[in-house]
Amino acid sequence: MKKMRIILLSLICYGFINPVYANDFEAALSSETAQFTFRSDSSLIGWGGADLGFSLFYNERNDFIGQVSLMQVRPASADTPLTLGVGVKAYLGELDFINQNVLAMAIGGEIRYTIPGSMPMSVYFVGYIAPNITSFSDTEEVRDLLLGFQIEILPQTIAFIGYRRIRVDTDISNDYEVDDNKLHVGVRLTF
Repeated sequence: MKKMRIILLSLICYGFINPVYANDFEAALSSETAQFTFRSDSSLIGWGGADLGFSLFYNERNDFIGQVSLMQVRPASADTPLTLGVGVKAYLGELDFINQNVLAMAIGGEIRYTIPGSMPMSVYFVGYIAPNITSFSDTEEVRDLLLGFQIEILPQTIAFIGYRRIRVDTDISNDYEVDDNKLHVGVRLTF
């Protein structure tokens, strides 16, 4: 368990090595969960044009899930405020509360409506699913859904509020709730 956490943290910190590209760091907190995400352009891995993300999610029950995602999204404009994105996400972690490992590859998408203005805002829905065929170890399925609202409060600072639902089916537990089903608030800093 401790070894997996060290490997996961090392992978997340790897993203901080290359300062050439625009990066952002995001913290999303609720009363019982926390998720920290580092994002960069996928040029970091030699394939540009997509968002590459490294996340660490954990809760008060000592469950943790590391995530690596790659999402291709068309940027919003005044003519096209509704944008779509598609991507993949890998999950690696441990559900300490039920003593099960998480290892899965998911596909997903994003729908975002941007309201232009001096303080741009957007409403978004992001969803990923890892079916049984791409779930390994103790994992049978992962469903990861996020509904949120964000506002750009400064040129490189975004505040957001959202509802996240992460459910994992394992060998011994169907529909295990990893999150607390409460609103989370957060901030994203671009540097």
